[in-house]
Amino acid sequence: MNNQDEICSTTPPHEMKLTAHVKAGGCAAKISPSQLAEIVRGLPEFDVPNLLTTIQSFEDAAVYKISEELALVQTIDFFPPVVDDPYLFGRIAAVNAISDIYAMGAKPIMALGVLCFPVCDYPLSVAQKILQGGADALKEAGAALVGGHSIQSAEPIYGLAVSGLIHPQQILTNGGAKSGDALVLTKRIGSGALLLAHKAELLVGASLQTLLCSLTLLNKSALEIAIPFKPHAATDVTGFGLIGHVHEMSKASGLKCVLHAQNVPFFPEALSYAEQGFVPAGAYANRNAYESIAYINDDVSLSYADLMFDPQTSGGLLLALEPPKAADLVKALIETGLVGAIIGEMIDGNAGHVEVQAR
Repeated sequence: MNNQDEICSTTPPHEMKLTAHVKAGGCAAKISPSQLAEIVRGLPEFDVPNLLTTIQSFEDAAVYKISEELALVQTIDFFPPVVDDPYLFGRIAAVNAISDIYAMGAKPIMALGVLCFPVCDYPLSVAQKILQGGADALKEAGAALVGGHSIQSAEPIYGLAVSGLIHPQQILTNGGAKSGDALVLTKRIGSGALLLAHKAELLVGASLQTLLCSLTLLNKSALEIAIPFKPHAATDVTGFGLIGHVHEMSKASGLKCVLHAQNVPFFPEALSYAEQGFVPAGAYANRNAYESIAYINDDVSLSYADLMFDPQTSGGLLLALEPPKAADLVKALIETGLVGAIIGEMIDGNAGHVEVQAR
């Protein structure tokens, strides 16, 4: 018996469900914004002349200027399972990671895989399927899987470190929004609540398929449609919830944001499940982190408010652009079969503050 056999022989087998033993799945597993701010506080600033983004700017990805015509964009993202199907888990995690490249306006070119896997608890074929799901997403994005790193762990965790390319003058940051800009969202909100309901084996049928189709959909087409409309700023909506990512954009842009809750596209049944209490712990962590900058009007129901803080996995792009162009962009997105909605606007006011109105 080799050392690995000895280790595995003392480990009780888990159920085959990938989500059965994870504390939190997907982007709901993120460290809360307030805890993260405390962790990174005091880290040194690096004086790198060609570095176009810094850790202090909270951008979706790092950007390094290689030449006057070319910049390298890099990001990393990984998380525990949100679904039990290993192939779907791998694809969702990869789509989520690649999204940060699209949020910067860039084109992904290659990626390294990050795999933490309990080899004693699951057949190796499960890990193979996870990697296959990620590889297929990369191939669809036009990027290559070029290597990676793996370790044994108590929970399955998978993701990617992704590299992309862009012209330095074409980078989309979260700090370029202008006063009067409309905000366009390209995917539905409420995935955290629905994934919690799915873990409880309550979400089935068409509602589940709608959710999975969104989680596995690359933001590639949404970005390609948006670029001709010249957005001023962009980010994607993930673990810090809609309010968290709107806050980051408005703070970086020196503006206030007004969101209209009833204009936000929610997943079918998301409001219903939120009313029943299917609200992830990450949503409450987000609410606590942003309560000082978020004002929820009295006419906004609790379920709407909860979903505004709901941690999103593989969420859509959030784009700030001139109102006439925003309306045309929404039309173009919908005509292509994608989600598109104007959910708010940027206005002069306290930088980083977010007001949520019912309409």
